[in-house]
Amino acid sequence: MLKRKIILVNGCLGLCLLSFLVFPTQFYSSDAPPFNLTRYLTLLEKQFSDYGWTDLKPRDIPWEYHRTSRYKNPLMFVAFGTGSKNSILFLGGVHGDELPTVYLMFRLAQYVKDNPQLFKNQGIVIAPLLNPDGFLSKPPTRVNGSGIDINRNLPTRDWQAKAIRQWTAKGKRARYYPGAKPASEQETLFQVALIKRFKPQKILSAHSPLNLFDYDGPSSDLDSFEKWMEQVSKEANHPLKRFGYYPGSLGNYAGHERNIFTLTLELPSSDAGQSKKYFEKFQPSLLKFINLPVTGSSPNIRWVQQDSTFGDQN
Repeated sequence: MLKRKIILVNGCLGLCLLSFLVFPTQFYSSDAPPFNLTRYLTLLEKQFSDYGWTDLKPRDIPWEYHRTSRYKNPLMFVAFGTGSKNSILFLGGVHGDELPTVYLMFRLAQYVKDNPQLFKNQGIVIAPLLNPDGFLSKPPTRVNGSGIDINRNLPTRDWQAKAIRQWTAKGKRARYYPGAKPASEQETLFQVALIKRFKPQKILSAHSPLNLFDYDGPSSDLDSFEKWMEQVSKEANHPLKRFGYYPGSLGNYAGHERNIFTLTLELPSSDAGQSKKYFEKFQPSLLKFINLPVTGSSPNIRWVQQDSTFGDQN
């Protein structure tokens, strides 16, 4: 009898060990208490240090948050300036395993904070880490804490007809699961709330590793805008392609349906060790996009062509 109990205990321990090896683990259980911001920033600093991002100082930024993820991590953002006529939203860490995008947006927040004189006429909102659960997983995951790709979960008009059908047709890959219904995730509602509150004329979302610029948005001035983008692409030595959009994606929700200038910056890799190099490479492009003159509100946003549009706007 004792021998049987020992065998059962060993078997249970073996199954537990196997589950830890096979499935990615999260830092917290789903019923964990809400995190305060200080504790969350401490976690991020530890993660940043592990990646060698010792130049990031997240405590120096006046973050704001009203929502938390499934694992109670704050979905935070920072808003600089009051310029409603030239407002831009930056998004990073949409997919938790696209590590350099997180560095890029935290570093940009520091730069904007330290150089307010350069941005006094703009409204700049930065949400540097949309998917903290995926980022803090071991190993990091594309999907959020509920196993959903939040760049397939936005409530686009074609979601009900196409999202699940396309996901099924492509082999039901877990990395791209759009969820059982649109806007089911706090990270999705967070993006929608930022767009409704700040009404940005421009959005830049950082991803990796497709190595390209991709644009979705108004087509009325598309020829002129594409010429501007071709110049930026040439200066950054980074290809410009029309990659298209998916049901539930930001390019579809903001660019296609709401005519907001939506630019996706796909970095060359997801290697955390390349993050500083990528910021140096793309900082001029980020600043030029901030200064790209547009006017109006969704869905009537248009580009204001100026003589300096193709000049140096850093």
